[in-house]
Amino acid sequence: MPVDPVPRETCVQFVAGSHKWGWFKPIKFETTLPYQVEDKDFNDRTYQPVPDIEANRDTYDILSWELQPGDCIVFHMKTLHGAPGNASRTCWRRVLSTRWLGDDAIIARRPWKTSPPTLGGLQFGDRPICSEFPIIWRNEE
Repeated sequence: MPVDPVPRETCVQFVAGSHKWGWFKPIKFETTLPYQVEDKDFNDRTYQPVPDIEANRDTYDILSWELQPGDCIVFHMKTLHGAPGNASRTCWRRVLSTRWLGDDAIIARRPWKTSPPTLGGLQFGDRPICSEFPIIWRNEE
Protein backbone atom coordinates (compact mmCIF):
# COMPACT_ATOMS: atom_id res chain seq x y z
CA MET A 1 0.00 0.00 0.00
CA PRO A 2 1.75 3.18 -1.15
CA VAL A 3 1.93 6.35 0.89
CA ASP A 4 3.06 8.29 -2.19
CA PRO A 5 1.83 8.17 -5.80
CA VAL A 6 3.69 5.40 -7.65
CA PRO A 7 3.95 5.56 -11.44
CA ARG A 8 3.52 2.29 -13.29
CA GLU A 9 7.19 2.44 -14.41
CA THR A 10 8.41 1.94 -10.82
CA CYS A 11 5.54 -0.13 -9.44
CA VAL A 12 6.08 -3.67 -8.22
CA GLN A 13 5.48 -6.14 -11.06
CA PHE A 14 3.91 -9.60 -10.94
CA VAL A 15 4.13 -12.59 -13.26
CA ALA A 16 0.48 -13.57 -13.65
CA GLY A 17 -0.24 -17.19 -12.75
CA SER A 18 3.27 -17.90 -11.41
CA HIS A 19 1.87 -18.86 -7.99
CA LYS A 20 0.71 -22.10 -9.66
CA TRP A 21 4.19 -23.06 -10.95
CA GLY A 22 5.59 -24.47 -7.71
CA TRP A 23 8.16 -23.11 -5.28
CA PHE A 24 11.13 -20.96 -6.29
CA LYS A 25 14.46 -20.22 -4.65
CA PRO A 26 14.04 -16.59 -3.61
CA ILE A 27 16.29 -13.83 -4.91
CA LYS A 28 17.03 -10.54 -3.18
CA PHE A 29 15.47 -7.39 -4.60
CA GLU A 30 18.59 -5.32 -3.89
CA THR A 31 21.13 -7.56 -5.58
CA THR A 32 19.00 -9.95 -7.70
CA LEU A 33 21.20 -12.73 -6.29
CA PRO A 34 19.74 -15.85 -4.63
CA TYR A 35 19.58 -15.99 -0.86
CA GLN A 36 22.61 -17.78 0.57
CA VAL A 37 21.83 -21.41 1.48
CA GLU A 38 22.93 -21.81 5.10
CA ASP A 39 21.67 -25.32 5.84
CA LYS A 40 23.70 -27.63 3.58
CA ASP A 41 21.72 -30.70 4.78
CA PHE A 42 18.39 -29.24 3.72
CA ASN A 43 16.83 -31.06 0.78
CA ASP A 44 15.86 -28.13 -1.44
CA ARG A 45 14.74 -30.11 -4.51
CA THR A 46 11.33 -28.55 -3.85
CA TYR A 47 12.67 -25.16 -4.95
CA GLN A 48 13.45 -24.35 -8.56
CA PRO A 49 15.52 -21.40 -9.80
CA VAL A 50 13.57 -18.29 -10.75
CA PRO A 51 13.33 -18.08 -14.55
CA ASP A 52 15.04 -15.12 -16.22
CA ILE A 53 11.92 -13.00 -16.55
CA GLU A 54 13.79 -9.86 -17.72
CA ALA A 55 15.42 -11.67 -20.64
CA ASN A 56 12.06 -13.09 -21.74
CA ARG A 57 9.51 -10.43 -20.80
CA ASP A 58 7.48 -11.02 -23.97
CA THR A 59 6.72 -14.61 -22.94
CA TYR A 60 5.12 -13.64 -19.60
CA ASP A 61 1.98 -11.77 -18.61
CA ILE A 62 3.51 -9.10 -16.37
CA LEU A 63 1.12 -7.02 -14.30
CA SER A 64 1.71 -3.61 -12.69
CA TRP A 65 -0.33 -0.49 -12.03
CA GLU A 66 -0.14 3.20 -11.39
CA LEU A 67 -0.97 3.58 -7.70
CA GLN A 68 -2.22 6.35 -5.46
CA PRO A 69 -1.84 6.61 -1.68
CA GLY A 70 -4.25 4.18 -0.04
CA ASP A 71 -4.45 1.82 -3.03
CA CYS A 72 -3.67 -1.75 -2.12
CA ILE A 73 -2.16 -4.70 -3.98
CA VAL A 74 -2.82 -8.14 -2.51
CA PHE A 75 -1.12 -11.20 -3.96
CA HIS A 76 -0.35 -14.84 -3.24
CA MET A 77 3.06 -15.27 -1.60
CA LYS A 78 4.23 -17.69 -4.30
CA THR A 79 3.67 -15.14 -7.09
CA LEU A 80 6.93 -14.12 -8.75
CA HIS A 81 7.29 -10.40 -8.16
CA GLY A 82 9.85 -7.64 -8.19
CA ALA A 83 10.21 -3.93 -8.78
CA PRO A 84 12.45 -1.88 -11.04
CA GLY A 85 14.76 0.53 -9.32
CA ASN A 86 13.62 4.04 -8.56
CA ALA A 87 16.43 6.51 -9.22
CA SER A 88 14.15 9.56 -9.07
CA ARG A 89 15.15 12.30 -6.66
CA THR A 90 11.66 13.80 -6.76
CA CYS A 91 9.31 10.82 -6.89
CA TRP A 92 9.34 8.67 -3.76
CA ARG A 93 8.26 5.03 -3.65
CA ARG A 94 7.41 4.52 0.00
CA VAL A 95 5.00 1.68 0.76
CA LEU A 96 3.59 -0.27 3.67
CA SER A 97 4.12 -3.99 3.17
CA THR A 98 2.32 -6.51 5.38
CA ARG A 99 1.96 -10.28 5.31
CA TRP A 100 -1.34 -11.97 6.07
CA LEU A 101 -1.61 -15.65 6.97
CA GLY A 102 -4.48 -18.07 7.32
CA ASP A 103 -5.17 -19.89 10.58
CA ASP A 104 -3.71 -23.07 9.05
CA ALA A 105 -0.26 -21.52 8.45
CA ILE A 106 2.85 -22.85 10.19
CA ILE A 107 6.46 -21.71 10.34
CA ALA A 108 8.27 -23.70 7.64
CA ARG A 109 11.95 -24.55 7.58
CA ARG A 110 13.99 -22.85 4.87
CA PRO A 111 17.73 -23.30 4.14
CA TRP A 112 18.21 -19.51 3.99
CA LYS A 113 17.38 -16.52 6.18
CA THR A 114 13.83 -15.47 5.46
CA SER A 115 12.57 -11.97 4.84
CA PRO A 116 11.18 -10.74 7.07
CA PRO A 117 13.01 -12.76 9.72
CA THR A 118 10.80 -14.94 11.89
CA LEU A 119 10.76 -13.48 15.39
CA GLY A 120 8.90 -14.03 18.62
CA GLY A 121 10.53 -17.28 19.72
CA LEU A 122 8.69 -19.31 17.10
CA GLN A 123 10.06 -22.68 16.00
CA PHE A 124 9.58 -24.68 12.82
CA GLY A 125 6.12 -26.21 12.83
CA ASP A 126 4.66 -23.56 15.18
CA ARG A 127 1.57 -21.61 14.23
CA PRO A 128 2.61 -17.96 13.80
CA ILE A 129 0.71 -16.44 16.67
CA CYS A 130 2.78 -14.04 18.77
CA SER A 131 3.34 -10.30 19.14
CA GLU A 132 5.00 -10.16 15.69
CA PHE A 133 2.10 -12.14 14.15
CA PRO A 134 -1.03 -10.95 16.00
CA ILE A 135 -4.49 -12.32 15.29
CA ILE A 136 -6.30 -9.55 13.39
CA TRP A 137 -9.65 -11.23 12.72
CA ARG A 138 -11.41 -14.49 13.59
CA ASN A 139 -14.45 -16.00 11.95
CA GLU A 140 -16.61 -16.74 14.99
CA GLU A 141 -19.26 -18.70 13.08
